[in-house]
Amino acid sequence: MLLLGIATSGLAVYQWMELLTLRAGGATSCGINEHVNCETVWNSDFASAVHDTLGIPIAGLGLVWGLTAVGLSALYLAWAQAKRSVRPAASGLRLLALAGVVSVAVFAAASARVGVVCPTCLGTYVLVLAFAAVAWRGLPGPLLPQAGEWGDTLKWTVGIAAVAFVAMLMPGRSTPHAPKAGAFLPPPVATSSQPAGDSTPNVPPAPPPPATLDAFIASLPREQHQFLSNALAMYRAGTPKLAAFPARRLFGPVEAPVKVLEWTDSKCPHCKALVEELALIKQHAPQGSLSVEARQFPLDGACNPAIPRRGPDAPSVRCDAARAMVCLEGAKDFWELREKLFAAQAFLDTDKVMEIASSGSVARPQLESCMSAPETVGKLRQDVEYALKYNIQGTPLVLVNGREVPPSAPLIYALVLARGNANHPAFAVLPPAMTMPSGGGHEGHAHP
Repeated sequence: MLLLGIATSGLAVYQWMELLTLRAGGATSCGINEHVNCETVWNSDFASAVHDTLGIPIAGLGLVWGLTAVGLSALYLAWAQAKRSVRPAASGLRLLALAGVVSVAVFAAASARVGVVCPTCLGTYVLVLAFAAVAWRGLPGPLLPQAGEWGDTLKWTVGIAAVAFVAMLMPGRSTPHAPKAGAFLPPPVATSSQPAGDSTPNVPPAPPPPATLDAFIASLPREQHQFLSNALAMYRAGTPKLAAFPARRLFGPVEAPVKVLEWTDSKCPHCKALVEELALIKQHAPQGSLSVEARQFPLDGACNPAIPRRGPDAPSVRCDAARAMVCLEGAKDFWELREKLFAAQAFLDTDKVMEIASSGSVARPQLESCMSAPETVGKLRQDVEYALKYNIQGTPLVLVNGREVPPSAPLIYALVLARGNANHPAFAVLPPAMTMPSGGGHEGHAHP
């Protein structure tokens, strides 16, 4: 049990270090694909709520549990060697094991809810369940504390756990929290929307102007300064390419100084984050400063010739979602339905795709007819062909003004505020650029 406690603690430390790497914009060893990805679990609403409430991430809770297991196991061995009663330590180990089993059930349910497997989390579950098996089957004496034993049991168990928890608070509070949609946006500049004394009824106040570029850069965390500097250097070094195909649907004016072109897959978590951030940027961008063009790159060989086929033909949520989005390009509520589709990503199946896509201005019979039309298949193939011109390695793929960039909301919003000028004087406060990792700093889902 001592060895299991040490192993659990070591794995928790490793996960915490990986979490710090993720928060700094780096790649983790378990961000394998959209189905096996610790990053998605660590960035989930549940994980964020735990960190916000307790002050330490879930990896920190694992370390608290592991250190408590080590402390109680060592106490048991010391008392056994001194010929003292080991009952308080044995009962404490069983109570700790029970808490571990409950935690495994809760955390596993949270992972299942987002539809992703976390390999390092599975390792922790195995260690905790093995610890519980030994505690409940291998330790001598009654399973629960007897009359008069609860006081000493709780004193040692809660005491050791409390010491471990307090020790984790400082590093826990220093660990950056999961980014929330819109967290990169600073408060807008406050101005009065109408003259003093004007009490004209039923006139909604004008939206406040966007933040200035200087204020936006100042609002970013320090680690984002370096990433923004690196991304801007990548943007400046890129060679703009002319559009291979005309846009079929565009948000914003054609002449916008910042033109975003992106390829997404409906089940890619990084794509969901990008869609959510772009929706907020569109709300905060100065009038006429941004255009967005959305194209499809479904990660399924059933409709994407660039992806290997996986088994016999079967209904594909990715292909259905891509075809549905192509068919909705002419709808007045295209952008709203697209955001609604990505918001339901964790529960997305073919039925859900059709339910969402037909919930707006396009009736389901019309949508179904379009999705099976040769023209739709041709448009989807066009999107794939277009993406392959940029040697796409994963989704999302993002171009700004014809140059490939990391799918970074702060970068896009900074360029919007700079009206597309990557050499704006406000960028002078950023640190010197460093070499970006392969793929432009985007550690998303690579696929052949």
